[in-house]
Amino acid sequence: MAKLEINCPTCDTFIVIDSVTGEVLFHKEKEKKITGSLESMVSNLETQKSEAAKRFDKQLESQKDRARLLEEKFQEALKRADKDKPYINPMDMD
Repeated sequence: MAKLEINCPTCDTFIVIDSVTGEVLFHKEKEKKITGSLESMVSNLETQKSEAAKRFDKQLESQKDRARLLEEKFQEALKRADKDKPYINPMDMD
């Protein structure tokens, strides 16, 4: 048997493979059918772009707020570090 012919049940792709070398000799995908009009596709693309812009703005705003929160936590940790006892290395106790 020199060739293996495979038809993928998931994506309906037809593949021919050389059984000796394992190389793909032929690959044919199922043709995609275009549904809907061009105007509906363009409007769908516009809504996707606006939703992506909204998600981006939301993430950008959360990153700005995150930097402020981290700075506040850092300043609070510095205040606590100043009030705590100084660190004594146990190796210096000898």
